[in-house]
Amino acid sequence: MLAPDLPVRVEVIPGDGLEERLRVHLPAPAVVTVTCLPHHGPGEAVDTAARLAEAGYTAIPHLAARSVASRPELAGHVTRCMDAGIRDVFVVGGDAADAAGPYAWSGALMEDIAELSGGTLRLGIAVYPEGHPATTDQELTRTLLAKQVLASWCVTQLCFSPDTLRAYVARLRGDGITLPVWAGIPGPVRISRLIRLAGTIGVGQSIGFLRRSAGGADTGSVVRQLLSSASYDPAPLVAALDGAGYEGVHLYSFNDFARLSGSGMARLG
Repeated sequence: MLAPDLPVRVEVIPGDGLEERLRVHLPAPAVVTVTCLPHHGPGEAVDTAARLAEAGYTAIPHLAARSVASRPELAGHVTRCMDAGIRDVFVVGGDAADAAGPYAWSGALMEDIAELSGGTLRLGIAVYPEGHPATTDQELTRTLLAKQVLASWCVTQLCFSPDTLRAYVARLRGDGITLPVWAGIPGPVRISRLIRLAGTIGVGQSIGFLRRSAGGADTGSVVRQLLSSASYDPAPLVAALDGAGYEGVHLYSFNDFARLSGSGMARLG
């Protein structure tokens, strides 16, 4: 299903039995990113990523700025990553209403990670094809331009519109964003699971598009899909990436590894 020249990363959610299930359905040396859940905090994401790296995976932990309580805590996370051979970290603001420490936004966290790691950790940031509900498009562009000085790559927020995804890299380039862009798309996960977990991993706002588009003749109503065993079909999104300038594919697995493995989407690029 994926173009042969696009590498693949698979986003996973920390939890019991994760490593065992990955070994069965997505063995090393696959590239996995480990999301940072608000109720776990960044420590769980970093520890999980470190264990996966030590097991032969290329692991990329997520660090949520508002969940980091202090610079010494951050220093510990950076040291843990570097000791495990981790070379990339995905930095987000996080969904916490109040910052646990000095990092109210991801840019401040990026500055300290760069300093603490001596610039050896490559930093990824999120970009938003359908905009961000908390800011204007103009302010979002200004923020991205400021953060790309420290960033090495970016990942699109989950997007269900093929047309939007197809045009987005060109739009970023027009705004002066030159970072390599990874397309964030869902794997063939059951729709009920997708909607239930999207908010948990910080992509819940994208479900609005799915709700609006799911009433068409091809997909049926959202209610009917929730009551069925149907999976979301990412084929239109995958097709939209062809020739659109993406660096690779960031697959949101929602930990449905058996379904993802059976689809062939998670193969190494």
